[in-house]
Amino acid sequence: MKEIGMRNMSQRAVLLASILWAVSLAAFGQVSTTIFGGTATGASATTAPAMAAVPAATPLPSSIGLKSSPSLDSAAAASLAAPGPSALAATDASGGDQALITRPASGRANDQQSNFQRFVQQATGRALPIYGQNLFSAPAGYAPISQAVVPNDYLLGPGDEIRLQIWGAIDSEQRLLINRHGQINLPKVGVINLTGVRAGDLESVLRGKIGRVFTHFNLNATLGRLRSIQIYVVGQARQPGTYTVSSLSTLINALFEVGGPSSNGSMRNIQLKRDGRVVGEMDLYSFIARGDRGGDVPLQPGDVIVIPPVGPRVAVLGAFEQPAIYELKGAGSVGEVLALGGGVSVLATPGKALLERIDPTADTARHIEDLALDTAGLKRPLRDGDILTLIEISPQFANAVTLSGNVAVPMRYPFTPGMRVSDLVINNNFLVPVSYWLSVNAAANMAGYSMPEVNLDYATVQRLDPNTLRTEIIAFNLSKALLGDPKENLLLKPGDLLRVYGPNDPGADTLNTITLRGEIVGGVKRFAWRPGFTVKDLIPNAEWLIQRYNYWQKPSGKELRNDINWDYAQILRRVPQTLETKALTFNLGEAVLGQNPAQNLTLEPGDQISLYTTSQMAIPVAKRIRLVTLAGEVAVPGVYQVQPGENLPQLIHRVGGLTPQAYLYGAEFTRESTRQQQQKNLDSIISKLETQMQAEASRQSANITSTSDAQAQLAAQQRQLQIQQQQLARMKTLKSNGRISLELPLANLTLAALPALPLEDGDALTIPSRPGYVSAVGEVYNENAIIHRPGKTVGDVLTTAGVSDQAELDNAFVLRADGSVKAARDHNSLFRMSSFEDIEVMPGDTVVVPPKLDRETGWTKFVLGLKDWTQILYQLGLGAAAWKTLN
Repeated sequence: MKEIGMRNMSQRAVLLASILWAVSLAAFGQVSTTIFGGTATGASATTAPAMAAVPAATPLPSSIGLKSSPSLDSAAAASLAAPGPSALAATDASGGDQALITRPASGRANDQQSNFQRFVQQATGRALPIYGQNLFSAPAGYAPISQAVVPNDYLLGPGDEIRLQIWGAIDSEQRLLINRHGQINLPKVGVINLTGVRAGDLESVLRGKIGRVFTHFNLNATLGRLRSIQIYVVGQARQPGTYTVSSLSTLINALFEVGGPSSNGSMRNIQLKRDGRVVGEMDLYSFIARGDRGGDVPLQPGDVIVIPPVGPRVAVLGAFEQPAIYELKGAGSVGEVLALGGGVSVLATPGKALLERIDPTADTARHIEDLALDTAGLKRPLRDGDILTLIEISPQFANAVTLSGNVAVPMRYPFTPGMRVSDLVINNNFLVPVSYWLSVNAAANMAGYSMPEVNLDYATVQRLDPNTLRTEIIAFNLSKALLGDPKENLLLKPGDLLRVYGPNDPGADTLNTITLRGEIVGGVKRFAWRPGFTVKDLIPNAEWLIQRYNYWQKPSGKELRNDINWDYAQILRRVPQTLETKALTFNLGEAVLGQNPAQNLTLEPGDQISLYTTSQMAIPVAKRIRLVTLAGEVAVPGVYQVQPGENLPQLIHRVGGLTPQAYLYGAEFTRESTRQQQQKNLDSIISKLETQMQAEASRQSANITSTSDAQAQLAAQQRQLQIQQQQLARMKTLKSNGRISLELPLANLTLAALPALPLEDGDALTIPSRPGYVSAVGEVYNENAIIHRPGKTVGDVLTTAGVSDQAELDNAFVLRADGSVKAARDHNSLFRMSSFEDIEVMPGDTVVVPPKLDRETGWTKFVLGLKDWTQILYQLGLGAAAWKTLN
């Protein structure tokens, strides 16, 4: 009972102490539901002046405790004043996103090439980087993680924030900031010195201090915002200076954040000094190559990072994964340096490497040595200034032959002794390219007919002669090789390249090649020459050549007249003995058909045989293909081939003559060559008119005076120019028809009256039926067709049509149905007994009455240069429709 009474007294004493503590805090007006509630509490204002380098903590909301207890003196937060403008961000260990580092305002300096880098570039032609320097271009990748757990060996210091939670007999949640003296202040507990306390020992230290006053409680202490520390970077750094970094930073973090060593700075002997003593040394190569963080010391305020000048350097390039400039540490060997870049590559030749070395004591300082990458070679020490070049292995295959070109699977295949072409191309499926089957699978339509997919007449083997080191190309007949012909089924060697060509590919030229040239074979087609070859060995028969011509040219219609010239072909031959080129001609038809053995010439290597079509090499008319069109009122209209010496009347007679309805006087005979010449003349006239129109417009613009009516003159000129341009545009639409006037008699017209006109390829004759009307166009009131009656004259037509007041009868003319022209001025003269109006008109004739040329219109002035419209319409193959277009 006595023990129970003592325990109750003890509990009452604790409760009384808590009440007294709460009362003392209430005197400051800071009563809360937590004991350590509200804002961060540190040392008193009188003992904790403002810290310019440490930011103020952000207050947290008070949490509701299990018991109602008074708060600690939150007025102690005034012990840490707000930081000034120069304050730096700290790191929040519990997840705050704060800046890691503050760099000098000038930013990171642009690193330049070192003298050794320039020396290597001059010696090798390659600009090599410094090994590991590229890693410093991404410093953020090596920043300490601000949200990581604070290590247990982290030493607390001024500026660190402590987040304290207490529950049990007392409840509190508080942020406490260590002041510049390394202390925090808890009312009733007093000042607690945390300088040098490890983060792992924080809870035990606080528990012991608070336990002197309170009992029956639990607590949790973590770090919030961590302090920033100031360090110095000196020596051969990219950007030496003073830096403010996170207190979690290590030497590696700081090196990467400040940009690392410069081109002249060492990566293998970096020192960390603290209070004048070297507390750490870092070899960055160990970290970069092997991930070894030995020497990576946590930073403390005032630490100095010293980057000394770079040590001995060597350059490694060639067949190496990381060609760069490497720094030696001590007596570095070839193997040690190569290990930094991944070791000796499988692509490097093991038996030979090149080492360029500098010997300052020699008369000529630079020399070069051979180096084998064997065990002894890898142990060989390197010296400052060495340039090591690893030689890449040869791409040559020891036992391979290559199949390429127009084949199904172009790739390398293993060579076996005695291998021939037929052993490599096993069957025809090897010769069908994948693109063909893709087209078939896509249901694509194949152009042409009987289209070859591979050049079976010509293939080549490319081979390197190991003795002369000359590449030779050997041609052979692929089709015969696959059939086992011993002359064509070549014996292959290792390293051979067998190329198969597509149907449109003539293939590579060789010393044993014969060439066919001409559009008949699609340009160029090559053959492999063999002793005793003749023309017929290349062109076995006429059908072979015709088939190729039909494939390449696909002639149709008028193109059928462009046939193979069977009478003439030519061989160009070089004669090495005389350095001359001979031209040998022969009859292609006789050579191919075997009618004349003398024409089947024996061929020699390098011969070029030129084949021609009848359009390329003109042949006699009797041998040409001439197709003439007969249409209209003939017995059998159609397209007919003209026989040698046959003229127009004879052709009509051969096809059955004329029908009873044929109106021979109105026959329209056209010729393509005439049409082209007429169109050329018409285009020339239009071009001259256009030039005259532009010159006249310029002249009139220059003559406009600066009078009051100048604007009216300019407007009238523009209207006139617009009219001329419209008329010129209509003229450009005119097309010549190539008509030739047959100049037939008016009466008793029979087939025998047609001129014995020699016929040309493309001629056309259209014979209409007899029309029952004549026409009048131009300045007449009635431009409709007028019924024709025997004996009707031009005067009768003009009377029926009615001549307008603006008609120029002196320039009237008749467009005859046979294409001829009768003009009024040729009949109205003192020396003629008949006048223009007395001319008898024929069915299909057209009387044209032009307007007077004295009217002041744009069109009249435009055509003043065309005095003779009769000649224009007659000579240029234009009919009455053209006159209507012009008007």
